[in-house]
Amino acid sequence: MVLISILGDFDSSIFPIFFNFKHKLTHHIILHDDSKCDKNYANKIIKAQVKFKKLYNYNYEIIDMTINEDNFDNISKAFKRIITKTKKPKNIYLNATDGLSSVNIVLSSKLLEYGGKVIVYDRFVNTYNLHTKTTIKTLKIKHNTDIKNHLLLKGYKIINFSNIYALSNRKKAIISLTKNLKKFKDYANSYKVGTNLNNKFGNILKDINQTSEQFVKGTVFEEYIFWLIKDNIKVDDIMVCVSLEYEKNVQNEFDILFIKNNHLYTIECKFTKNFKTTEYLYKLNYIIDALDDDGKGMILTIGTKNIGWQDEARAIHSNIDFYSAPSEDFNEKQFLSQIKSFFNLKAK
Repeated sequence: MVLISILGDFDSSIFPIFFNFKHKLTHHIILHDDSKCDKNYANKIIKAQVKFKKLYNYNYEIIDMTINEDNFDNISKAFKRIITKTKKPKNIYLNATDGLSSVNIVLSSKLLEYGGKVIVYDRFVNTYNLHTKTTIKTLKIKHNTDIKNHLLLKGYKIINFSNIYALSNRKKAIISLTKNLKKFKDYANSYKVGTNLNNKFGNILKDINQTSEQFVKGTVFEEYIFWLIKDNIKVDDIMVCVSLEYEKNVQNEFDILFIKNNHLYTIECKFTKNFKTTEYLYKLNYIIDALDDDGKGMILTIGTKNIGWQDEARAIHSNIDFYSAPSEDFNEKQFLSQIKSFFNLKAK
């Protein structure tokens, strides 16, 4: 199978189709305009493709194809290069979901006449239309991307994360620590390393060898939310405490990441009464765009009672939701209901 991916404005329309067909590929053609910006972006995607291919020992050929999107003859020459990659026209697939309109029109018309196929992905329902010269079939994506591969294909590097083995080993302790959030919050607020270990919370922390201030005041709550989502909501993959490098010396930390139907989402978990709403809103607005073109985010605060109307308005505009409550009033069912509604997810 020869897959042609046209780079455009939405990389989330490229990766789901590639990932779905990755095991069938003989060639993956990355086709892009000759502008400096597009070349730089293509270089990043191609480097990521090389890493992906090496990691999973795939043997398809990666082809970097530069064109002038405003030149018909140039696009026609690209088509002639493409059809030399296989003797069977039916094995050529063009992902025409987004990308460059003029290129899509010219290549689609030529390829369909030649006997090839055109794919149009619908990122809102995670299906794609498969076009031939005379037919259209709507098909479901069979292989959804997990978090690590989604980030890898975008050219990002995971620096650190909590592995599922360690998380599972201390799950029972985390559930016990957060059974009474108000009492644990009072304990965490007064916690100092080397003290306060002669009580229920301290003894549990000592048993799992986790007595750092960062773990007590942040990680415990983040892992509690991780298990709350993982055990109750259908997602394709979920991770907690993730450090991510976009490019050299540009990093961010994520409390919760989860992915469903090729959409990557994040939740900021803040277990404090001194929450700087506007600051975290602007931060989350930036990072969700970097994670996914169609990403959403939520800010979960325990201890903050009210969110200002201006921040609420900015959040709505930026695909961000708030869940805030005093620690004594946190309602798991209500929180899970809001997660399902906002992120369009289903219960297990």
